[in-house]
Amino acid sequence: MSEILNGPSISKHNNPKKLIFMLHGYGDNAANFMHLANPIDQEEWQAQYVALNAPKFIEGNFMGYQWFDLYPNGIYISEAGPKEFKQIKKETDEAVIKIINTIQYYCNELKLTFEDCILMGFSQGGMMTFEVGNFLKKKLAGLLIISGRIMNDQTITNSIIKKTPIFISHGEMDNVIPISAFYKSQEYLKKNNCNFEAHILNQDGHNISPDTITLLQKFIKKIL
Repeated sequence: MSEILNGPSISKHNNPKKLIFMLHGYGDNAANFMHLANPIDQEEWQAQYVALNAPKFIEGNFMGYQWFDLYPNGIYISEAGPKEFKQIKKETDEAVIKIINTIQYYCNELKLTFEDCILMGFSQGGMMTFEVGNFLKKKLAGLLIISGRIMNDQTITNSIIKKTPIFISHGEMDNVIPISAFYKSQEYLKKNNCNFEAHILNQDGHNISPDTITLLQKFIKKIL
């Protein structure tokens, strides 16, 4: 079970038909992120929401988790060199496998398939959302990337993710992950002929606003 991630799960339905997995940002935790399930949820989706804790604690912050270290070898990611990126890639790959194992576990429990599942993430969780989709050889119902970035700059060779609906949104006033990351991600998805829609929230910073939730609901309704 060490390969299965933990975190709270809620549903209004005894026999959910869809699974929505939620990946929190750097320094946050699954319990904090789960509060978004209620405002996002729509009755007709018959969904179960599962918020996952990232696999690693942040040193000195035992309520905060990270999907990968932003300071490999004590060097901030924006200043990282090849050695540090190798470490980030290793940690990212390990987390991807654990997320996929967890999705499979819930699918087995509820007798659902990966195509019944949506993966959504905020900030660092958004980065992981794309990494999972790009690694996975099974189609998910959709990938939702909120205030994140796509770290990959290699040409996409996984034909499945090109067919997977992708949502990306970003606050224009984000001072944590700048809006330039959104434009770069948008261009990357376009260049690789992905099936995506992109939204800029003009008044938003590094947050999930009511306007973002409305956009998420519209997107989820389309893909389910």
